[in-house]
Formats: sequence, structure tokens, C-alpha cells
Amino acid sequence: MTKTIAITGGKGGTGKTLIATNLAINLANNGYKTLFIDCDVENPNSNILLGKSLTTPDVEKESIAIYKPSFLQESCTKCGICRSACYRHAILQFPDHFPSVLEHMCSGCKTCQKVCPNGAIITDSRIIGSQYFLKQAYSNLDLLVGELNPSEAISVKIVEALFHYSEKLSEKANYDFIIIDTAPGAHCDVEKSISDADLVIAVTEPTPFGEHDLNRILDLLDVVGQKADIILNRSNLTHYQEPLRSLAKTRNCNIIGEIPVDSVVIEDYAKGLPFVLDTRNFPAKSAFNLIYSKILEGITMEL
Repeated sequence: MTKTIAITGGKGGTGKTLIATNLAINLANNGYKTLFIDCDVENPNSNILLGKSLTTPDVEKESIAIYKPSFLQESCTKCGICRSACYRHAILQFPDHFPSVLEHMCSGCKTCQKVCPNGAIITDSRIIGSQYFLKQAYSNLDLLVGELNPSEAISVKIVEALFHYSEKLSEKANYDFIIIDTAPGAHCDVEKSISDADLVIAVTEPTPFGEHDLNRILDLLDVVGQKADIILNRSNLTHYQEPLRSLAKTRNCNIIGEIPVDSVVIEDYAKGLPFVLDTRNFPAKSAFNLIYSKILEGITMEL
């Protein structure tokens, strides 16, 4: 049975992708067939942290398109029902004029087509982003990255496309683990990314912003019926650890590890080298290895 672990955490910059990539590498190095899905589609950078390019010939790139309406003027009676039904107000129609669509406001929900009494709306499409698949980014590790086009706003559609494609991959590859790197925040992209995970890990930092946004992501987890374990990254950055520990206790969550600021991690990050591949011994790596053991033991016991 494939086990899915989602790495999330309210705000950006907490080290969410750093934890996710190193977790995926560790699993792969220990013989687990792993798929890494980068769902931070507005700012994907997992490939950079893995030291991989998305423009090499071995990367499979596919465009991602969504539905957009196309209006048949010969069938349209200018009744305005489609305009009234569009919850995003993406259909523009002036009195006695044919409707038109404001493409970047359209979510592709097809409501306009469903409510049109005259069959005057047909299916068209537009490209909103891309997905990139790199098989064997490392031994036992495949990489799937989504990217939203600039100026587009329907990022959840990219995430949905990634999961649809990952289902096809899973049928062939029989993955042991799927690691999901979510977008920052607590919006629909993140909800989609965490809803069906077997384990959710929230990465935070010892700052007031870290506390605030950790609380937000825990609220979202409550809404979707999930719980989270917490990693306190850069744990010695400030003296603000106790509010995070108090919040975790109040929300009935476990802090499964604290990773200190470490110059070796910063050095490896700049090189695009996952720090678990660094052969040196350093505090952050030791702390992460303890966390890895807890994650592996916990998800194995749970499933």
C-alpha cells in the first residue's frame, strides 16, 4: 500500500520544501520507491533543492489546460442566463449583445454550459500551466512538478492535474511512498494537497509569524478532518520556542523534532545538494535523522 505524506506549514520560508526533499531522498536511499510531488505550483523549486533542471531532454513536459466556454452566436438568444450563473463573474454581457468570457477569471467549472437553454455554449480550452516529470531524479526517486503560468489564478487546477497524473504513475510504478510538498498558506491548493494524505507534517519556525500561520494550517486540518505532526525548523533562531510548544499542546499535536540553524545546511542549500547526502556529521542532519525514524515508525504503525 502506497503511503502518502504531505509536508505543509502555513507560511512560506519555514523550510517546508527543504524538509520534504530530504525526507524523499532518505526514503529513496533506504530502498523505498518514492514519488515526490511539488504542489507549490506558483513557486516550484523542489528541483533546485534536488540539484535538477526541468529543461533537460529526460524531463517529460505536458501542458495543463482547463475548460473555457465558446459561444455560438447562431444559437445564442442573448438571454443572459450564463452570465447570471457564473459565480466568478467571468462572463461579460451588455444588453442586446452576445456574451464573451474574461478568460483569466474563468475557473473552468462548465456551469455556463450546463445552464444554457439553447446549447449555444460549446467546449473550448486554454493552457494555464505545465507539469514536469523526471523519472529517476535519484535512485528510487521520481519527481513530478507543477507550474502555473504567470498571470493565471486557478492554481488548484494544476494541483488536481498533478494528482490525476500521479494516479497513472502509481499504477505502473507501485510506489512505497508519495511525498507531497504543498504550497504555503491555507487555501484550496493546500486543502487539495493534504486531504487524502496518510500523514501531514507541518513545518514551522520559532517566530510570531510561525505561530500565527501554524495555527491557520491546523485550523484547515480540522476542517478536512486531518491532524498534523509538527517540525520546529531553525529551532534556535530566536527565543520564541515556548509559544510554539504551548500551541502544539493546546491543539493536541506532537512536535516530532527540532532542527537547529546549521551552516552546513545553508552551504548545501546554496549548492542544490540535499543535506542528507552530505557525508559530514552536523547537528541538523542528526536531528533530521531522528525525525525520519519517528516518521517511518509512526506511519508504519498507523497503517
